[in-house]
Amino acid sequence: MTWLIVLEKMIMLVLLMVVGFGAAKAGWVDGDFSQKASRLVMNVFVVGLIVSSVVNTEPIMSNWELALAIFSVFLVFFLGGALGWIAARLLRFRGRDRNVAWLSVFFMNNVFIGFPVVEALFGSEAIFCASLSNLPFNLLLYTVGVAYLQVGEGRGRVSIREVFSIPLVATLLAITLFVLQIPVPELVVDTCRTLGAATVPVSMIIVGISLSHVPIREALLDGKAYAVSLVKLILCPVVTWAVLRLFLDPASLVFGVLVVIAACPSAAMITILSVRFGADDTLASKIKFLSTVLSAVTLPLIVYLLL
Repeated sequence: MTWLIVLEKMIMLVLLMVVGFGAAKAGWVDGDFSQKASRLVMNVFVVGLIVSSVVNTEPIMSNWELALAIFSVFLVFFLGGALGWIAARLLRFRGRDRNVAWLSVFFMNNVFIGFPVVEALFGSEAIFCASLSNLPFNLLLYTVGVAYLQVGEGRGRVSIREVFSIPLVATLLAITLFVLQIPVPELVVDTCRTLGAATVPVSMIIVGISLSHVPIREALLDGKAYAVSLVKLILCPVVTWAVLRLFLDPASLVFGVLVVIAACPSAAMITILSVRFGADDTLASKIKFLSTVLSAVTLPLIVYLLL
């Protein structure tokens, strides 16, 4: 894929974010709308996107390659977690901020940014590969992540239902359909594809709405938030690229998708869980804002240089 095509795709996604940002600033939508729309995307549109990527299509990988892809995606999270742990200490964060900085590198916005970018760059068939990131994301975020965000105030508890979220269940369903090659009625396939088509525009608009609530001036003046964002956006994908090359074909779809997923900005869930469990969400909000905005430049740069 040429540099121009990559740039055009990213500009399109950024423009969709601008639409959401402008709609929020104009007062057409609010936080309540964004929260409800996010649930619709996660629980309906994304499910359609994931399922439609594997049903009634030619297998894009063998079962052995699927197992290797699952191992690789867990490795991507391990690398991100290790880099985040080191960065949080080198930047001399203290107390709760150290954990927030670490987790902001550890977990990426794999659904609202990763899925749209992967689909734009590699096509809808690549969504199945990207959806595998839901496995370590949910399993680690609601165990390791929550354990480090809780501050002993007894606020909020994680249930099994949250760990096994609807996107995670959809990923497990997609894996089952893929491995067993179960045929699905064409009406169901068309419905899933139609729902999945809404994922990209609605996701990016929601990201734009969420950015409108961040204290922009404070974020732009926070040097440490910039540093954490650049570790997430540049160091994570570069290290991922270097490690995955040891056992994956650099020309393979799985390799490209995982490098893109590693290059995604910080997960919005870190901010949400920080509030829920009594930690200060200020740093998480700044990192979310800066990493999302900067990814408009770093993501196409990573794709151009590494893929």
